[in-house]
Amino acid sequence: MSDILQIGASGVLNYGKAIDVIGENVSNAQTAGYARRDVKLTEAPNGGSGILGLAQVTGNGVTTQSVTRAWDGFAATHVRNTASDAGEASAVSRWMSSTETALNSGDTGTDGQLTSFFTSLTALAANPTGVTQQTASISALNDAAKAISSSASGLKNVSDGIKDEADGGVSVINSDLTTLAKVNAAIIRTPSGTDSAAGLADQRDQLLDDLSSKIGINADIASNGTVKITLSGTANGQTLLSSTAAGQMAGSFTASMDSSGKLTIGVKDALDSNNNKNMNSSAGGSLSGLITVASTVADERSSLNTAASSFATQVNDWNSQGKTPAGAAGGSLLTITDNDATTLATTTSDGSQIASANSSSPNGNLQSVSSALRGSNGIEANYATLVSTNAQVTSSAATNATNTENLYTTATKTRDSLSGVDVSTEAAELLRYQQAYNASAKILQAAQTTMQSILELF
Repeated sequence: MSDILQIGASGVLNYGKAIDVIGENVSNAQTAGYARRDVKLTEAPNGGSGILGLAQVTGNGVTTQSVTRAWDGFAATHVRNTASDAGEASAVSRWMSSTETALNSGDTGTDGQLTSFFTSLTALAANPTGVTQQTASISALNDAAKAISSSASGLKNVSDGIKDEADGGVSVINSDLTTLAKVNAAIIRTPSGTDSAAGLADQRDQLLDDLSSKIGINADIASNGTVKITLSGTANGQTLLSSTAAGQMAGSFTASMDSSGKLTIGVKDALDSNNNKNMNSSAGGSLSGLITVASTVADERSSLNTAASSFATQVNDWNSQGKTPAGAAGGSLLTITDNDATTLATTTSDGSQIASANSSSPNGNLQSVSSALRGSNGIEANYATLVSTNAQVTSSAATNATNTENLYTTATKTRDSLSGVDVSTEAAELLRYQQAYNASAKILQAAQTTMQSILELF
């Protein structure tokens, strides 16, 4: 009698557990990072004590061998690698698009204001003593200076935004590494093949996905489920998390930016807190993209500073070579501090200070504007080169971001097709286990009836 009770009880217990696992699968079908659970049931071993404690019971029913995750390590690694590439490309594309906005190119933008200034000087040359033309010219110069200053400020704001994003990324990375260290420790303490172990593995892999979008990593998962993480793309192979010493992690990631806008990400080795390196030679992840785009923006800011300083010098030199309508020597019309384009400004709002004349005619100096200010080294040409170069880089970055995002999406779909939950399949499995559960319950019912009938004989 005890063997039939054992069979029925084991069926109710273990098929019930299988039903619970399927319920968990269905309820987490849309949960990010969740890998489908599979229950492996096997025949209970013969021998030992049965449910009534009688010795040498045979036919012990069914037992749960393990709860496993539907997971493909190669597919998961491919997702992390493509996520790293997509994160890097996205960061570059987003911030290059912001630089395009900051440069404010077009008919009403900075280069348009520069053209308007030179157009106003042409009108002034036709009437060098006209107050209306003088006022229009000095106003156009002021607008051009403000436009350049605004573009320079916009580029600086882009640099500041990149730094803010880097600070946020560093904070998340440090938090993820701290959590992963705790997960490693929990995995060591948790029996393998259990639902708890599967949950910890889900958490581990989701954190790895999050990390890989921000930094390029190599993740080596040990047989016990713990993970060792090293920074990719560096010759020294810095360890960010050690699976053999659960709880050890990188001391910290730090972000710093110099006055020019160059970004540096500092990294400490998990196993040697004195091993301070930087990510500048690493590959992948949004932080790597931020390092790259910060350098590009810093170079553009430097180019604009140079162009603005040259413009101020050229305008002031040109004006100093002429005479105002009142006969005075032309003075400085523009000022700039420490070659910083954000400080570019006019020195006067009085259009009569424009030195339109030279020794030969009232508009002689104005006639030399093209050769003095509009050549290949003039502000228009310099700004056009800056805008054109930026447009090419921005376009290339957008294309790269689209391509890498598509690769990441494809890799994610492939992984999810292997580890994701298909509700139709789960429904079929649920029906199968419910039938087995009901059959086991009937076995218990039959055993109870039989036992009752036997007892009634006495």
